Amino acid sequence: MTLVPCWSTPAMRFCTSEMKTYPITAMLRRRFPGEAVINLTGIRRDESRRRASSAIADVDRDGRLWNWRPILDWSADDVFACIFRHGLRPHPAYSDFGMSRVSCRFCIMSSRADLVAAAAQSESHDLYRRMVALEIASTFAFQGGRWLGDVAPQHLDDGMRHGLIRAKAKAAVRIAAEARITPAMLYVRGWPTRMLTDVEADILASVRREVTGLFGFQSRSLDRDAVHGRYAQLLAERAAKVERRRT
Repeated sequence: MTLVPCWSTPAMRFCTSEMKTYPITAMLRRRFPGEAVINLTGIRRDESRRRASSAIADVDRDGRLWNWRPILDWSADDVFACIFRHGLRPHPAYSDFGMSRVSCRFCIMSSRADLVAAAAQSESHDLYRRMVALEIASTFAFQGGRWLGDVAPQHLDDGMRHGLIRAKAKAAVRIAAEARITPAMLYVRGWPTRMLTDVEADILASVRREVTGLFGFQSRSLDRDAVHGRYAQLLAERAAKVERRRT
């Protein structure tokens, strides 16, 4: 229905699940087959609203993998006091770069100040330009309405700075076009759940034509009949799947 962002979002953090949580838990299961495993993490309640509701410990469905969060109720001051008390140094991101949290070098959850601190490191400049290039190509800002390219434009050449301006203009056109799609037409679980009306099919076709022209896609279903035909195909496939489950 609409173009999918190329970045994780707070609501769709596939980077966390696919690049961290799943690989870690899969490795633990392989390394300790048949055994109960306790996985310790350092999350704290005051880091986010979601973490505030976490339990000190919980277990997965098969009862093998326990997640234990021993410092869940600590404050940030408690953490650093413990580090210093044991004669250790904080992570360089804190002690040297002045960042408020350690995550990916450029994280979709980072504050602007942390993004600026990350971009200030010379070893980050190539990665920074690669990520801004993806913003330009996709017309999706790194953090919703915050463009990574605006964080440290001094590290971009004139071509990239002009490309970012064009990307923002294209983004505005894309967003305005997709806003014509009514809430009742948007994706929901089990989509598509019904055939579109003729008016809805015309709206969707016009949006698809505009976005297709904007990006130069080779798209299908660009008129009312084609949209209805595609929905009929998808609804038939969905009905067939439901019937197979019943049998």
